[in-house]
Amino acid sequence: MPTNANISSIEEAKAFLEKHNIDTIRVGAVDLDGLWRGKQFGAEYFLNSVVENGTNIANVLFGWDVEDEVVEGLAYTNWETGYPDIKLIPDLTTLRLIPWEPRVASVICEMVEMDMTPVVLSPRNILRKAVEKANAMGYQPKAAYEFEFYLFEGSIADMAEGDYRTLRPARRAGHTYSMLHYATSDDLFGQLRRYIQEAGLTIEATISEHGPGQFEFNLEYDDALAAADGALFAKYAVKELATQNGMTACFMAKPNAAWSGSSGHMHMSLSDMDGNPLFNNAEDPLMLSDLGLSFLAGMKENSRIMSAIYQPNVNSYKRTMNVGAWAAANSSWGIDNRTVSFRAIPSKGPAARIENRIPGADTNPYLVIAASLLCGLKGVETGMDAGEPFKGNAYRATPEQATPLASSLEEAAHLFADSPMVRELFGEEFVDHYVRMKRWELLRMNSKVTDWELNRYLEVI
Repeated sequence: MPTNANISSIEEAKAFLEKHNIDTIRVGAVDLDGLWRGKQFGAEYFLNSVVENGTNIANVLFGWDVEDEVVEGLAYTNWETGYPDIKLIPDLTTLRLIPWEPRVASVICEMVEMDMTPVVLSPRNILRKAVEKANAMGYQPKAAYEFEFYLFEGSIADMAEGDYRTLRPARRAGHTYSMLHYATSDDLFGQLRRYIQEAGLTIEATISEHGPGQFEFNLEYDDALAAADGALFAKYAVKELATQNGMTACFMAKPNAAWSGSSGHMHMSLSDMDGNPLFNNAEDPLMLSDLGLSFLAGMKENSRIMSAIYQPNVNSYKRTMNVGAWAAANSSWGIDNRTVSFRAIPSKGPAARIENRIPGADTNPYLVIAASLLCGLKGVETGMDAGEPFKGNAYRATPEQATPLASSLEEAAHLFADSPMVRELFGEEFVDHYVRMKRWELLRMNSKVTDWELNRYLEVI
């Protein structure tokens, strides 16, 4: 039975922790890179102080990169401001066990300033505001995440000693849907399904994927915010369980140039406020409803300017460089077509939905869901026309048939910064900060001498 209970009060939280003999709670929030950061507390202090008052944490969470190197040129926080505190306020509806850690639970937090106003850079707050906009229009957004990832033998420390040049995949070859290749990972995936279920989430399927040591898991549909929370929790579950099994889970978009990239596909639909699905088409079950098509049109037409959200890292663009690499690279849509960026999946009932196939596994689920939702709602607001579905191989589409997405992080940051609509949807402060973070990544990359450069130039130049 699931061991979370949609808790909403301190009394319920106390009963939950006592029932499961919990003595440690991980309290955290997601940063712009999708990393879960926070603190651990004893159960008594958590109940007596943190639940009601929150906990202070330095706003340097938005002032450094994935390696905790301070980013220069940020307005929100910097050396001159002294990196003051913000607060993490637990959302008790996310309180759940970490079943693979005895007597440990976790909770995801809202981020607020010391005056209790929301932190405008918080990805969870951005998604919450997008959901509120949908609700004000009479819609409940639903979403589900799929993650592909690689399993490598050994620990991160082992890999770092070899400068990551000797990655050993958990299996030597990739065969999608192969039932044989669970032999090297059965313990991990059996644990994953059981523990995720115990934590109150559902993994609908695990799949052997195309690359050596590459796998996929599919999470069950949920309300948009809960879907992002679940994606965050499940991703960290995979990482921690892999470590416990003597392996390392990698969610990079492209860990090896010769291997298949790892996607983070996101499925989305709308219901009315009574829960009735709105993307199904009673008159034509092989097509989305008019509302669904307008929503899809908004997602498609604005996908290019959202490249910085859907492909947020330097490495993200290695996944989309090769034609036919199972990675969307243009603004296309089709009906149950896996070569397009937006795959319409018609159905007679609530399964009617749109799959955004652009994001990689390296994305921030909160920002991907928020961007998809806001773009889709813009399509609904303006009555946008999706046009005719693409038929055939969309990887071969010409720019006239389907507008290319950004081809690099540099181009993506430029598009994001210069779009009035992006600034309307996300706000000036978020856009300026986010773009600065992306340009910082480019600066760091350009300061490094790579193996490719040494191999190409060292002898002959």
